[in-house]
Parts: sequence; structure tokens; C-alpha cells
Amino acid sequence: MLTQDVSHAIMGLKPRRHVMEGSVPAGLRHDYQGRCWWCGDLADSREHRYKKSDVVRNFEKDAWRAGVVRVKGNSKRQEYIQGASSAKLKFAKVLCARCNNEQSQAFDRSYDLFAEYLHAEEGAIVVAGGVRMGAIFGSNWREKTSDLLKYFVKHVCCRLAEDGVRIPDSVLDYLNGVRSDLPHISMRMAINLSVRDLTVHLRDFHGVHGGSLWSGPHQVWLNSTKTSIESTNSHFGINCYFLSYSCDMRSACGGLTLDGDWLDMPSYRPEPQCGDPRRLPGL
Repeated sequence: MLTQDVSHAIMGLKPRRHVMEGSVPAGLRHDYQGRCWWCGDLADSREHRYKKSDVVRNFEKDAWRAGVVRVKGNSKRQEYIQGASSAKLKFAKVLCARCNNEQSQAFDRSYDLFAEYLHAEEGAIVVAGGVRMGAIFGSNWREKTSDLLKYFVKHVCCRLAEDGVRIPDSVLDYLNGVRSDLPHISMRMAINLSVRDLTVHLRDFHGVHGGSLWSGPHQVWLNSTKTSIESTNSHFGINCYFLSYSCDMRSACGGLTLDGDWLDMPSYRPEPQCGDPRRLPGL
């Protein structure tokens, strides 16, 4: 069962006293003119919104026959997904094939190791409230964690480009290794206990094995005169793991905070929205 959560409860992001839009106003949209947001070549490739390996891991062959669906917001309409390579699971063409494959290959490999570990050790990670990157990547955890962060940045940039937000040049410098620190984009990982509990319940009491994938709304914060974008925020999740992110155009700081090699993942339950918060869309 595939779900897409478009609730407006974003972990760790404080409201501001500025105008918020549900999408980028037409007059402020950046036109990429069909070019790759990373290098400027022709954008002829579509990045997966969720890593294909996550989709395959969560939804085995029998699941596709039974029905994998996407639900948007509070809609009761179920949109069926035909397979792991469905265009419905991809961003628009905002990257070129070289950047999407060769240029970011190391990022993808680090993410795959990270996701596999989170899947295999979910129970222990929920209890511990976090994970040690050294347990995943070994002695080379600093370099691999940096590649993992760049995978997340690539995802965020695809979302920004698809929605017409201009990606700051300094973020591209970070991806290209020109600078070692990530500006503008701040991230935080957390564990959604409502998703965890429901997944366990379906598995233990109904014999339903599988997972869920989540993509939040892209909220846009404007200045008081609505003449520029000050920041955007959203989240995406794989099963009970949620990554919230904010792109603040005014901030030179960013990244994913670690304490040594420890990545903290605080647990939370979403606040009630339009009914029982434990009733997830599509499940």
C-alpha cells in the first residue's frame, strides 16, 4: 500500500509571521527552460521521488497484483500505481541523465546502505531513538554520511526545481564539492510512531506485509510584500522514518546535525487533523 501524506504538520519547523502560500505564486516561479537544475544541460531524465530500491523493498510482486495506491491529502480517491518504475513515482524532467546517474552515483550508493540498515534494524532504531552512522558505514562513516546528505540535497533540489523555486548557487557549489558546508537547506529526521504502530498492527494481526512512502506539501513562505520567496519547507518519508527539510534563502547555515556519529531521530505522533490522526490516508 503506497500512500502520499500531504498534511501540514512538519516536524521541527517553527511558523513565521510572513505570508505562506500552498505553492509558488506564478510571478515568482523560476523558469528552468527545460534545463538541468544542476549543470544546465538539457533536462532529459526523471529522478525517483522515492528510491526505486525502497519501492521494490516495500512492495513485493504480490503487492502490485493486490493493488498499490497513492492517496493525495484527505481525498478518498485511490490512484493505482502499476509498478516500481511508474512515472507517478518520479519527478518531472528537471535533471539530465549524467547528473542523475554518473554525477550522483556515490550519493545513491550511500543512501542504499542507509535505507537497508534502517529497514533491517527498524525495531532497535525506534527503541534507541536514533542510529550510529559508524554502524552503517564503518570507519569511513564521515565520507559516506556526507554522500548521504548530498543524496537528500539532490532530492530537495528536484522538488524545488519541479515547483519553480530557484536553487541557490551556493547549494550547487556544495554538491560539486566547491564548498564543504551545506548552506540554506536544514534537515531533521524523526520517527512517526503512528505509522510504525499501524504497520506492526497490519503485519501481526492481518498478515499484511509492506510499507508506505510519504511526500509532504511544499509550503512556500514569502516576504511581507509577496515580492520574494524567503523559504520553503516540506518532508518525505520511508515507512516510519520522516525527513523534514527547510530551504531558507536568507540563511548561510544548513545540514543534518550529528553528535559525533550519532543521528538523533526523536519519536512523535502527528497532531489530530480532520479526524483520527492514526487513520492514515489509503490504509
